[in-house]
Amino acid sequence: MAAITDKIIELLGKREFVSVATVTPDGGPNTAPKFFFRAKGDFIYLIDYVFGKTVTNLKENPRVSVSFMDMDSLEAYRLNGTAKLIEKGKVFKNVFKEWDKKLVKMATTRVIEGVQSGKTHDHYELEMGKKFIVLKIKIANVVKIDRKGSIWQETG
Repeated sequence: MAAITDKIIELLGKREFVSVATVTPDGGPNTAPKFFFRAKGDFIYLIDYVFGKTVTNLKENPRVSVSFMDMDSLEAYRLNGTAKLIEKGKVFKNVFKEWDKKLVKMATTRVIEGVQSGKTHDHYELEMGKKFIVLKIKIANVVKIDRKGSIWQETG
C-alpha cells in the first residue's frame, strides 16, 4: 500500500486545486483541475461537478492520476489510484457541510486579498453551482520528481 506521507498531506492541505487525469472510453486523455478537499490515510478526497467529463470517465474506468507541484521545493508529485464516486449518504453530507465552510473561507480570503492589493474579482466561490460529487481516491502509487529530474516512487 502506498503511503501518503505527512509531507504530502501538508502540501495538499495548502492547495485549493489539483490536476486530475483520467482516460476517456475511447482511450484518449482527459485532465482537469479539481477542488482538493482532504487527505486522510491512503485516501484523498476531491470535489467535482457531477456533469463533467472526469466523472463520466471514472464511471467507465476508475483509474486516476492526481498531480500537483510544490513551488517552494520545485518538486512535482503524482498520486495514482482508483476513484470511488460518492453522490449521497452520510459521508457525502458530512463532506458538503465542511465544503460549504471551505467555500466561505476561500471567498473571504479572496475578498481580503483584494482589499489589501486593490485587485477586484468578478466572481467568488460562493456563486458556484451546487451539483457536486465527492471523488474518494485510494492511492496505490506515489511518484515524486525533484527539480533535477530524479524520480522517487513507492508502489503499493
